[in-house]
Amino acid sequence: MSNVGLPMRDSSSGGGGQDSRPSRPGGKRSKVAVVLAVLIVAALVGAVGYGGYKVYKSMRAEAPIDYPGPGQGSVVIEVKEGQILSEIGETLKEADVVASAEAFTRAAALDERATSITPGGYSMLLKMSAQGALERMLDPASSTDVVVMIPEGFRTYQTVDRLSASTGIPKNKFNTVIASPQLLPLPAWAKGKGAARAEGFLFPSTYRFDKKATPAEMLNEMVAKFTAVTTEIDFVGRSAQTGRSPYDVLNIASIVQAEGRPGDFGKVSRVVYNRLSPKTWGGTYGYLGVDATLNYALGQFKIDLTRSELATNSPYNTSTEHHQGLPPTPIDSPGQEAMEAALDPPKGDWLYYATVNLKTGETKFTDNYNEFLRYQQELRDYLARHPE
Repeated sequence: MSNVGLPMRDSSSGGGGQDSRPSRPGGKRSKVAVVLAVLIVAALVGAVGYGGYKVYKSMRAEAPIDYPGPGQGSVVIEVKEGQILSEIGETLKEADVVASAEAFTRAAALDERATSITPGGYSMLLKMSAQGALERMLDPASSTDVVVMIPEGFRTYQTVDRLSASTGIPKNKFNTVIASPQLLPLPAWAKGKGAARAEGFLFPSTYRFDKKATPAEMLNEMVAKFTAVTTEIDFVGRSAQTGRSPYDVLNIASIVQAEGRPGDFGKVSRVVYNRLSPKTWGGTYGYLGVDATLNYALGQFKIDLTRSELATNSPYNTSTEHHQGLPPTPIDSPGQEAMEAALDPPKGDWLYYATVNLKTGETKFTDNYNEFLRYQQELRDYLARHPE
């Protein structure tokens, strides 16, 4: 017989009596369940609230304070050498160009062009949006500077050509300054007359000039760079150790720069010194025989000079029977590496050299004239094979 719905006996009661007490919904177990349910709901609400707060904070982090733009007024900010994008952002924030450095850094991080921002001055607006500030800095027109790269070995007229082309200032404005050496901070040991006096002292480097700079200010900066570099390497003091004046050593450095490649600078320098000294000049009798000095006089750059060119009557023609010793002035502006070679050439008895391969720059050195003639023939053979 089924017992569904019937009260059950408690088999542990001993007397077999019935427990006829009905269950009550208001008992202890029900209260505990209610409390647990309330706690669970509260925990869920708290979790949702905390999660919402984190999302809110995340959203705030993803949207740093920013001006709506486009901006107003004007201000020039300076990006310093070595600054990273976050530091540029701080510079913009301090000038009130952007509302926060974070806004600019975020905009820059999303644009790979931002890595092309270079040191220098930029004309900006106040209260720009971060994106607007970035776009303006990437626009060359916003730069208050002009960058000019002067390579090692440039002659004065080449330097003037490059400065004029980069700045739009007529060449004659620069030439007027160069022709008046008193307008330049040349060292006391600089020689020469007129424009020739500046040759060798316009130091080759990459310059960042203010767009409003005058020719005199630009050229003064270049000579000041020369002074800074030569002071750093103790050019004057070390020149005395060579037995030559600083001007002579600069002259030698200019020949080294024009005649050799960096790997051969030291040997070329030694050849010049050997040819200048009666103790070591051998059969050269103090004549340098350097093509670069004659090319300087002729205003050209040639490898194979003609007989008529070699017969040019000029103090820059250092060939036999024309001009003994160094030319009157440097023939270009040498870089620091050529200067170092002129100050401290390696030991050696070389008197001759010839570049035998113009593509690789291979140059051979010797103290034997007949061997030198063979090297010259190698060069002629190379030129015959490569007429271009």
